[in-house]
Amino acid sequence: MQVPIRLLLAARPSVAPALLVAIGSSTVVFVATPFLLPAVAAERDLSLASVSWISTTQLAGFVAASWFGGKFLKPVRSVFVVGALLGVTANLASAVAPSLLLLSLARLVSGVSLGLAAWFAWQAAFGDSGKTGDVAVVGPLVGTVTAPGVSAFIQWAGVDWLFVLMAAVTATPLLFAGKVATVDVLRPHRTRHAPTRAARVILLALGMITMGGSAVFVYAAAIGTGLNGISAVSVSLLFSGNAIVGIPAAKWHGRRGPAGMWFVGTATCAVLIASVRNDIAYAVGLVGWGFIFFMGIPAAFALLASRSAWPEERAGDAQAVMALGRVFGPLIGGALIAHGSSVTLGFVSAGIILSASLLLMYADRHYVAQVYNRATDFSRMRSALSGRSSSDWMQ
Repeated sequence: MQVPIRLLLAARPSVAPALLVAIGSSTVVFVATPFLLPAVAAERDLSLASVSWISTTQLAGFVAASWFGGKFLKPVRSVFVVGALLGVTANLASAVAPSLLLLSLARLVSGVSLGLAAWFAWQAAFGDSGKTGDVAVVGPLVGTVTAPGVSAFIQWAGVDWLFVLMAAVTATPLLFAGKVATVDVLRPHRTRHAPTRAARVILLALGMITMGGSAVFVYAAAIGTGLNGISAVSVSLLFSGNAIVGIPAAKWHGRRGPAGMWFVGTATCAVLIASVRNDIAYAVGLVGWGFIFFMGIPAAFALLASRSAWPEERAGDAQAVMALGRVFGPLIGGALIAHGSSVTLGFVSAGIILSASLLLMYADRHYVAQVYNRATDFSRMRSALSGRSSSDWMQ
């Protein structure tokens, strides 16, 4: 699980290695969650809807830490160390938790650790396209080997030992703690500012995107194995494919176009995964999701930064609202899955994501208008040339 992080450090990224390792280790925990849910349900003889609470509480902790960090904390070494130690403690506690309640509480603490790591990394990158790409690529790069690794490890050693392994992974950032500043030199007395009206619209859209997306994605492994009859190994390989195609998308340095347009594709993938009982459609939806999502999220972050007076302050807000969406998404998905309505789930998810894409296009309406005008001008020019060619031929 450390191989992708070593590759990142070897690539000489523009973000401090300590921050990349922190968000890389937290990504391992997030990637493991879709595989943890069915495994915990099977080992403890519980319903999938009940077990989804461990994901919900973890994301609740993530929301609280992202929001609290962006409002009241400074990116200094003491916060970095406390965040990592919370992650180690939470994962070890999860391994020995005797009940679902205590396991959920342990995942709540894990979420706090994950939220602090995400805030730490994104506040250093927000508003800079190069740094944003370096942070965004961590997710798909780590997910490339984590998904099949987690699936195989659960089958070999069980869920409890996976929590122990995750404790070791979340301890990795402590090796880099000495490289983190002890004081916030750039902003020692920073005053917090409220988001602009446009930023609020974009933040709402980001929350809706993750709510609609997580409603399907958290249960994607269970849908693939339980409803489509695909083997666990094949599903894990598709998750790896999802991560692999996300790497070039996250590192893309060219123009990405309107952020809202990408999430129309995400909505389509949600339908293919949850509503279409076909192995090929499932595979296309799951793998395609990786490319489309990681093209769209950096574009949405760039839009948020451009519409904010204080972009770095919106980093924590963005992570918090996206995590809040991930809290309610699994609840929606779990309720529909429990009632055998996976087809409905796909369309509900798509509807939420499409609504969010419209909000993003509204916030980015000037750019959308430019794209439309260019397309119209091109169409008119082609029609004129076609008409002229026809006239010349007639003559």
